[in-house]
Amino acid sequence: MTIADATFVVTDLETTGTTPDDDRIMEVGAVKVQDGTVIDRFQQLVNPQESVPGRITKMTGITTGMVFEAPPVKDVLPDYRAFLGDGILVAHNTSFDVSFLNAELRRIGDETLSNDTLCTVRLARRLLPGLDSKGLGRLAQFYDIDVDGRHRALGDAEATSVVLRRFVSQLAFEHEVETVEALLRFQHQSYQTVREVPGHIESIRDEVLPDVPDAPGVYVMKNSSGTPLYIGKAKRLPDRLRSHFTAVESSGARKRKMLQKVRSVDWTTTDTELEAILLESRRIKAEKPRYNRAQRRYYNRPFLRLDTAHEYPTISWTRRLEADGAEYYGPVRNTEQAEMVVDVVGRFFQLRECDDERLHLGQRCLYADMDRCTVPCETEDPEAYATVVERVQAFLTGQDQRVLDEMQARMQRASDDLKFEKAAELRDTREQLERILEKQRVAAAPVREHHAALVHRAPNRPDRADVILVRFGRFEESIVCPLPLSPEQRTHLRERCRSVFDADTDPPTTFSKRDATEIRLLSHWVYAHREELRAIRWNSGESREGMMAAIESAIPGQVADRPGS
Repeated sequence: MTIADATFVVTDLETTGTTPDDDRIMEVGAVKVQDGTVIDRFQQLVNPQESVPGRITKMTGITTGMVFEAPPVKDVLPDYRAFLGDGILVAHNTSFDVSFLNAELRRIGDETLSNDTLCTVRLARRLLPGLDSKGLGRLAQFYDIDVDGRHRALGDAEATSVVLRRFVSQLAFEHEVETVEALLRFQHQSYQTVREVPGHIESIRDEVLPDVPDAPGVYVMKNSSGTPLYIGKAKRLPDRLRSHFTAVESSGARKRKMLQKVRSVDWTTTDTELEAILLESRRIKAEKPRYNRAQRRYYNRPFLRLDTAHEYPTISWTRRLEADGAEYYGPVRNTEQAEMVVDVVGRFFQLRECDDERLHLGQRCLYADMDRCTVPCETEDPEAYATVVERVQAFLTGQDQRVLDEMQARMQRASDDLKFEKAAELRDTREQLERILEKQRVAAAPVREHHAALVHRAPNRPDRADVILVRFGRFEESIVCPLPLSPEQRTHLRERCRSVFDADTDPPTTFSKRDATEIRLLSHWVYAHREELRAIRWNSGESREGMMAAIESAIPGQVADRPGS
């Protein structure tokens, strides 16, 4: 029988202990898998007819009260056995689960199981010899499996089914195992007959990885002639590189093909993760390594443009940032998102959408008849219009949440009226808009007016703070501040801030594709670390001394001088 035609019943038990003769089953979870797809699920708490030990409750969350009214094992196992049928019983450490199932079956006077069994721990030992642990938690981490309900029977069974699917794929590719018979034999195969890791991988592990510095940076994997094959970034270079060269046997076909060619690894350290992100982007675009799929070229991301130089501003989107007096926000992911934001602003704030000629002629347009415009062509009230523009600015910088609240209310009304498609459309639009505005809220300014120092404290680095300097929306530099700051470090920080936030510095006349890309990368990084950041914003009309005092106050353990001192 082929593996695709077989039925696997991936099973997990929660028990009151580890000894089948003395302890009892308190939960059974199982998923039925055919051709890599889960087609059915089974989950049932079991009354073990004894108290659940505190250590077991702490691990699983199952209490004696939860199982008190659950059915006894004599009522549960027949249902599980019917679910199992003649399928192959799969478990992570099959001997444990089968021994408990058979012990309980004997107690109720039923026959023990005779199904074929498959152990994912045995497969892991043969397929992932380089992985430090073969436990389900480590495998879930290695394969990036999101476990819903870890240490509960069904959640662990679901995770094990994903591990099984990965193993089956690897067995077919590397060992041409395509039948159930070959699969069941493989779990008992001696380690010597499983293909070993290539010598050049072992050499990199033993000779190169120990020398990798514990720092953020960018690494380059090269072939024998020194040609870059892959460029990547890392928050911590040793951890990231070890992940590439650990358990390479289970990597995807493309990655295994690349690793077969890798003969050397180079790296460049950076002071911060953000610098590594920006350096990686530049190097990939410059060198275009064969195995980098993303970031190979610069894209023209759309920006939102509020034409504040006009007496009656309009909103639109553009791919270029010009020195034309307008305010630019973003960038956003694509034109669809840009058009969505422009449409939302039009519907909720009713900025004019006519051209200047029609405005000056005082000709009422279709948008006015649709109640989508404040009709400045008729009212001629620039002050009232300016008030609306201020609300739009607050909205675009994420400071005004009233539009999101109104969309939530409209979504609820549509749902109450059974207009579910309209409610779903409003929900999707609101979710997209909320993500966009949250990124803008962190900046709290148009791109050209985004001047700030971002004080970053990483949870795993209590000994330092990083100060990220941003001018005209662009990353300028990072300053690593070991804690506590020495007088020399404090002086250096102040000198760099004075230089970057010089009011006489001319703003850029335009932004290149690289600038726009790096503004987007900065925005993503700031959004991802928003809970760890404190932003000190600066306006070109304000004193730099006051800003520097605020920066020092944001660095733990520092007492800032008074502004002007």
